[in-house]
This record gives sequence, structure tokens and C-alpha cells, in this order.
Amino acid sequence: MYKLNKNIPEGTRDLLYAEADLYEKITDGFTKIYVDAGFRPISTPVVENYDMVAAVNQSIKQENVYKLTDNTGHLLAMRPDNTTPIARVVATKLKNAAMPQKLYYNQHIYRINSDYSGKRNEILQSGIELVGASGLKSDLLCIMTALETLKSLNLKCKLEIGHVGYFNALINEMNLSEDEVQTVRSFVDAKNYVSLNMFDKNLQNEKIRKLPLLYGNDEVFAEAFELAGENQDAVDALNYVKKLYELLKNAGYEEYIMVDMGMVHKFDYYTGLVFRGYIDNAGEPVLKGGRYDRLLASFDYDQPAIGFAVNVCAVADALIKSGKLCEMPSADAIVHYNEETYADAIKVKNSYVERGLTCELSVFDTLEETNNYAKNMNVETVIDTTKESEAAEK
Repeated sequence: MYKLNKNIPEGTRDLLYAEADLYEKITDGFTKIYVDAGFRPISTPVVENYDMVAAVNQSIKQENVYKLTDNTGHLLAMRPDNTTPIARVVATKLKNAAMPQKLYYNQHIYRINSDYSGKRNEILQSGIELVGASGLKSDLLCIMTALETLKSLNLKCKLEIGHVGYFNALINEMNLSEDEVQTVRSFVDAKNYVSLNMFDKNLQNEKIRKLPLLYGNDEVFAEAFELAGENQDAVDALNYVKKLYELLKNAGYEEYIMVDMGMVHKFDYYTGLVFRGYIDNAGEPVLKGGRYDRLLASFDYDQPAIGFAVNVCAVADALIKSGKLCEMPSADAIVHYNEETYADAIKVKNSYVERGLTCELSVFDTLEETNNYAKNMNVETVIDTTKESEAAEK
């Protein structure tokens, strides 16, 4: 007989009981925040045409995409991100809809990571996309929603805000090749001071080495303005972040926000405001977002957009490390019945439900089996409706 491979694919996980329940509670909590902010649900297919994914979102490497073919031989890709498919939907099915569109999602993405990297290849993401609105108010709405999402976890959290225009303006002062720009971008974003200093030996540009140090609170702005000098584009980007910071500070979010003008992201995907969210017991950002005004133009529908995605898997891991994983509660009662007392058992179950309690119907033929099950599941109350049936027969 053929021996089945019972192992699951690399980078995936099974979720059982309390852990699966935790994931559901996390997304339910986030969904309430999104809905309260006026966002509406959207769901896209697990697979997309590979050509679309490769052409539109070039920040995702080909080797990181799961590929398969359909019945006609066309190459497909398992959804490697959520923003690109949602942009496709807005540019096609919602092209004639009133703008802006405020959308939220809770769905998986699939990316191939290197062997033994420890990273998941299947990630549940929760997030929002605000399409068709630009300017201060739309950015504030997105940041505020991100902050409320992080705060709802009841863990110590921070949201760092920056602007890619600041980096782009300063880097444009230097005569760098495209490859050199990408190298600097990756070093600055990762705050890799050692590699950045080694790289800068050939360039002799002090600004490059100072960029990763521009993070903190109010004190960052003075140093960032000094570094910007006469570069008006850098000054404008910095003024915008300062205005956002002050508005959020005055609204009561001061303890949750920081400034990071060295936050540029590894790939040239975002066009303005960028932000990242952190929580206790997570070794990486659990929330990433920003403005991406050029993406929908790839679908011949030029609209501004901003959004963020939360890594629910990383959030769940952090909550578990913080002792937030609770055992699944036991039922309040179990009803044992036979065919003659099935209707009575339903009445008993309904009476528990009406009082906000939980009650299971037994699946066993004998009372002894029902009692053993109740003991194993820590259910204290067993109701035996068969006694009345036996008494009636006598």
C-alpha cells in the first residue's frame, strides 16, 4: 500500500484548538476596528495570473512566488501579497464606483522563503486599503486605524512614521547608479551601519551615514532639517512628517509614535508616507504600510492609495509569548439522550443557550461513555434525559 507523506510543506503550520481560536479572535478584533472606521470587506482569489503579479509588483522576486498552471497551461501565482490583487479589483470592478474606496481584508499570502530561514511561507494578513484619496486627512485616517489596531492587542506598542521623499531627495544629490541606490536603500532601511560605512568609503558622503540615525521623538526633526540643508524636496517631506507627528501627538497618541526618517523600505514601492508597527515579544515589525500612489496606474487607473497590512501570525506568536493564550473553555453541560428523548434534549440545550451558556449534545450510546467524555473535557454537568424515558416505559 502506498505510504502517505504526512508532513506538511516547509513554512506552513497546523493550528489547533486555542491557537486557532486566538487567530480568529485577533482578526475579529481588527475587523471591528476597520468597520468602525468605515472600511468594507473584500476578498480576492488565492491564485492570480502570474504575468500580472510579475509586471505590477516588481518588489516581489520571481523565486519567492509559488507558481502553478491552470487547465489551459497558463501560468498562475499563489497570491504573494494582498495590495496588488485589491488594486486590480478597484481598477476593474470598482472603476465606476464613487471614490474613495475604503476596503479591509483578512486573507493569506504565500511566499517561498529560503530553506531553514524559520520564516513562514503561508502568512495570514489583516489590513486596509484606502484608494482614491490623498492628502493629510487620508494619511491620518490610515495611521490612526493602524494605531488603534496595535493598541487593541493590549501589549506595549509603537508606530514609527517616516517619508520616502526625504531619502529620495537626499540620494538624488549624489551621482549614484541604480544598483548603488538600491544598495544604499537596503543598508539604510536595515540600519546596517557597518555595511553602510564600508560602502561610503568610496562615496565620501556624510549624509548617507547619518540617515539611519534619524529616529526618535521631537529631537529628530532639528537634526533632519540640518541634514536636509537647502534641499527643498527633503525639507517638504520632513515638514509633512512633522505636521503629522504634531497632530497625532495632540490627539493623545504621543506615547505610541516615533519618527524614523531612515525608514525607506528595501524596494522602491512606496511614494510618500511610510510607517511600521511594533509590539512586545515580536522580533520584527508586525505592521507595515504607506502611500503607494503609482500602483493603480499599472492597471490604467491612476488613483492615489494608502494602506497597511498586519502579520497576524507574528501577532499571535507575540501574544502566546506574553501568556495571552487561554485554554478553550469547556462546555457548561452535556446532554445524554436517546431517540425517545431527543426533543427533550434539544429543549435543554436551548435553555442553556438562552442563558448565554454552552451545552453539547452527547454522541455516545451509553451514559458511561458520556460521563467519561465529560470528565476528559472538564465538563462538570451531565444531564441524562433517558431516565425520564425509562421511567415512562415502566
